[in-house]
Amino acid sequence: MENRRLSLLYNLQNLYNSSEVGSIEYQLSGYFIDNYLEIEKLNIFDVAEENHVSRATVRRYCNKLGYDNFKKLKQHFNEFDEGLDIYNEFYSRSGFVSVLKQQIFEMFDELEERLSNIELKQIVSAIVLADEVIIIASSTIANSVRFFQQAMALFGKRVSIVVNITEFENRRNSLTADSLVLFFSISGVLAKTMLSVTSDSDAKVFLFTNLRSPLFNQFFDKVYHLTSSENQKPNEIIYYTYGIAFVLDTIINEYSQIKE
Repeated sequence: MENRRLSLLYNLQNLYNSSEVGSIEYQLSGYFIDNYLEIEKLNIFDVAEENHVSRATVRRYCNKLGYDNFKKLKQHFNEFDEGLDIYNEFYSRSGFVSVLKQQIFEMFDELEERLSNIELKQIVSAIVLADEVIIIASSTIANSVRFFQQAMALFGKRVSIVVNITEFENRRNSLTADSLVLFFSISGVLAKTMLSVTSDSDAKVFLFTNLRSPLFNQFFDKVYHLTSSENQKPNEIIYYTYGIAFVLDTIINEYSQIKE
């Protein structure tokens, strides 16, 4: 679930929302969103012809999304295949609302148990003392993280958001031992991908994840497991959609009480 295909869709939608209606960016973003599940079958000639633009225009558009060319964009899309199946299985099931409510309540109970008052106070204390706070998170939880960022700003704490290795590398040299990184990687994939760059930082790094890995205990200052060791197959969509918001809200609540 925590994959780069979802990041591509997120970036397409961001560019679509921010572009002027009728612009090339608006037109091509809309086209790729409409044909998202068929991207692997598209070729640059058809894309250019159907949108009445040149191949050079398509390449420049891909550059804006962070790809050298259209071929690289397609390769990125093809790296993972599990996303659609998981969404279909989750949202197409019968008795969806009843199952959803049950899973949410069970998850909230587990999260409340996993993040005790003592642990919350430790996290918030680290945030208070930090001269800079950065959150690393995939695009799948961007909305929850942005709300957290806004709420913390209202309580007087500036928080930055990083969604990929390049963004973190650009900031890494400015981080000190007084800086704090909160790393949210539900599946653990993003955390494994960024192990080397985060471990080279002088900042303290706290990881929030469902994955148990000896590497995490070695490379991160704190590891908060959001599920118990007995819960080996948590519904990741539930955690992305509701779980992270719950965790961040409890942090905001604890922080607001300290700042009163």
